[in-house]
Amino acid sequence: MKKIFLFISVISLSLLSCSSDNGDGAVITSQNLLGKWYIKGGTVDNGTFENYDHNCSTSRDFQEFFANQEIKFNGYNAACELDEIETSDWILNGNTLTVSNQNFDPMIYEYVYIIESFTSNELILKQTVNEPEGIFIYRATYTRN
Repeated sequence: MKKIFLFISVISLSLLSCSSDNGDGAVITSQNLLGKWYIKGGTVDNGTFENYDHNCSTSRDFQEFFANQEIKFNGYNAACELDEIETSDWILNGNTLTVSNQNFDPMIYEYVYIIESFTSNELILKQTVNEPEGIFIYRATYTRN
């Protein structure tokens, strides 16, 4: 699960929209999340934005949301071969996105993200994680292109 939603690895099906409108008129709905979202980068605790390191120069890693409530991470190696595909379930409730794996090997997990910003071309997910070292806030940015 090395990349699946390190930057959100990624997301819930609710065909009703919430009332959030972020700039370009895009409303957060399950339908509007569907499709490919390329990983751009993110921050930890409001630090400096760090670009995501795509191993392949011609194919970028991405998350893809499907209408059947599945999300798939697709990761490419340095030889630009698709070498990692991880499938999870996603649920959207307002601006809260839950990504989980309750039925798949190798591990069971559930990640909760807040959709902090959403436009037709950009998605920013915020995750608060309580670690033994303290509480960390991760923000991951995804783009459509």
